[in-house]
Amino acid sequence: MTNPYADPACPECGGRGFIYKSSMLDGGSYCECTLDGLRLDNMNRIWPSLPDAKEVKRFREKPDLGRFIQSSAWITAPVPLFKAHLKGLAYNMPTIWHARVRTDAELLDAWFGTAKAQGVKIFDLEIEKSTVRAIDIRDLVEPPDLCIIVMGVKKLPNKEAPGSLGEAISYRAHLGKPTWVVDQPDLPLDGTHRFFSGEIEQLMRKWPHATLSANGMYVANEVRHPSPVSSTADDIESLIEEDEEEEDSFEEEEDTAPTTSTTNSLLHTVSVGNEKPKYKGKKKSWGKR
Repeated sequence: MTNPYADPACPECGGRGFIYKSSMLDGGSYCECTLDGLRLDNMNRIWPSLPDAKEVKRFREKPDLGRFIQSSAWITAPVPLFKAHLKGLAYNMPTIWHARVRTDAELLDAWFGTAKAQGVKIFDLEIEKSTVRAIDIRDLVEPPDLCIIVMGVKKLPNKEAPGSLGEAISYRAHLGKPTWVVDQPDLPLDGTHRFFSGEIEQLMRKWPHATLSANGMYVANEVRHPSPVSSTADDIESLIEEDEEEEDSFEEEEDTAPTTSTTNSLLHTVSVGNEKPKYKGKKKSWGKR
């Protein structure tokens, strides 16, 4: 049986995508040639649009967000830039990493979930038309190891907005699970934001506040990171162009270099947990760039 993510020419697994131990009773492990594809498949579960996010080489080689895997954080970034950072991190995580992205609109919809299930009329068009299946906020945010709440999706005002965010954060804190709250530079989570309240400020005041940029990450009260700069989708496009120029330069050098038995590049340069690189071969392109 072959794996759709496996390299048919892989000498380690023969295109099966799985390597069995000496005894089939002892199981085995996925071959290195399948891991990028499996991680992209998991990204679709984390955030359906994540596999299509821009891929930036430097975010994948050294993911800035990795330092917050086990802790809650307040993150400020334009959504396309945050996606690029998150995708780079996801490439470094296990293929079954249980993270989920929720939105502020989904929190409110889940807040009114019980009332909707009982047939109560909701006078908020965005919530009334929502297809979120969670019956309440706990059902929406508690299960994942990491819950990422992206703000800025809910447009219409609703008096229950701060309460829904506060409840989500409190449920996660009660379980000792990390939460990321992501706002945008042009719509910061402050006194002017419809989801802000004194309670929210109290819940998040001890969290690190990270600002993402095309150059990396700045964390408030720290000096080892570059200063934040304005970051837009254009910044990500320029990063992609830089990566492509580097790859073209590498290919030109490779064409003029003497042919040896070690000219093929590593399929993966990052290993996580027990997933150690074993395979050298032609790199497959899995996602859109």
